[in-house]
Amino acid sequence: MASIKQLLYDTLDELEEEHLKRFKSFLREDGPIPASVLEKANATDTVDQMLDRFGPEGAVKITLDILKKINQNNLAEQLENKHKEGNKDKIL
Repeated sequence: MASIKQLLYDTLDELEEEHLKRFKSFLREDGPIPASVLEKANATDTVDQMLDRFGPEGAVKITLDILKKINQNNLAEQLENKHKEGNKDKIL
């Protein structure tokens, strides 16, 4: 199973440029990541910042919340399912 970092990379890589901008805009509102850090950040940099500041589970949660806010419900559902699948593997 892919790591949380890989799941988040794959998820944000699916966003078109305009949706990634919107994602980062909501991320600035919802978290302690300064606008100056996110301004020129690509998907990889954004994921790294979220993991550093929120931890793996927090990064997944905030990603799901923001994806829903920007009407990327299918992508949110995919992330949620893959994340749950990965957690099942850890329990077994």
